[in-house]
Amino acid sequence: MVSFQRIDRSMWRGSATRLAVAVGIGALVLSACSAGADAESDDSGLQTVTLAMDYLPNAMHGGLAYAMQEGLFADQGIKVKLISYNGSTGGSTVVASGKADLAIGENAAFDIGYFATGAPMRSIFIISPGNPTYLSVLKSSGITSPAQLAGKAHGGFGSPLEDEIVNQMIETDGGKDKIKQVVLNVGTYEALKAGQVDSTVTYPDGELQFANEGIDLVRFKQSDYGVPKQVMAVSTVLADNDFLEDHPDLARGFTTALQQGYEKAIEDPAAVTASVLAQFPDANLDEAITLNSAKVYAETSFPNSDGPVGTQSVEKTQVAADWMAGRGLLVDPDGKLLSSFDVSPYITNEYLPAVVAN
Repeated sequence: MVSFQRIDRSMWRGSATRLAVAVGIGALVLSACSAGADAESDDSGLQTVTLAMDYLPNAMHGGLAYAMQEGLFADQGIKVKLISYNGSTGGSTVVASGKADLAIGENAAFDIGYFATGAPMRSIFIISPGNPTYLSVLKSSGITSPAQLAGKAHGGFGSPLEDEIVNQMIETDGGKDKIKQVVLNVGTYEALKAGQVDSTVTYPDGELQFANEGIDLVRFKQSDYGVPKQVMAVSTVLADNDFLEDHPDLARGFTTALQQGYEKAIEDPAAVTASVLAQFPDANLDEAITLNSAKVYAETSFPNSDGPVGTQSVEKTQVAADWMAGRGLLVDPDGKLLSSFDVSPYITNEYLPAVVAN
């Protein structure tokens, strides 16, 4: 069983985030070859598919865990080999460098950043088209609107994307100044509690932790303040181009099992919570917090307005890409700023169980 290091869980983490949106990775990804494209069979006759994880296991991985625990991948002739998150390098980086067949992407906006640099991969499934996060402040701070965050300290991990999201919210709300991002080497939640920063991004598990400690938050939904919804979508499945070309049937089998898993995550959060705890015992997850998060995701994150679970919208992703280009967040393989970027070659529903029109 893989051992997982416990670190602070936040939407904005580490070098993988900064790599995706701040600098080109063209030299890395364009020279890479696929490490997992042979998809070898094991003694059981199942074909092994490698999947790089985005972060540490949590309720967002419920459908994946359920599919693994209940043999849904095996039903498709697939054995999934997980590549665990190492504390700094996200799944996007691993698959972009050809070290995995598939990966769970950190965030739809980060994926767009990778695509713009020429990463040899496509998005074939979206786990969470809904956004489970909020920009949060302590109620005791007296801040009641994003405009009041102008000039204040935001706890983050150095991502230019994070800056632009919060600044967009401030601008839309009538604020005139930008945030001052404080790049933290400690947990953002702890920094917020200690008054070291004025705002940070919160997930359902973190919000429950605040509530359990009797700390009230005021939360702002990013899409209510000018940030396109797809910018905040999380957890897409990215596939190495060579893997898709060589093993399209395996890609379809993978998405079939994953779709079944996330349909179960919507239908029965308790069942998938049990699967997460069983699949990842070394993650030391709190059962109550994981279940609470699973329930929130089942209501707000996993349901898909664009079609069956996993379906992606090229149009919505393009809106996100246009916003990112307009905020100076996209660069080409040579590191030059892009004023526009067409995402359509990188987003496909072709590998879903039933082909869904883009």
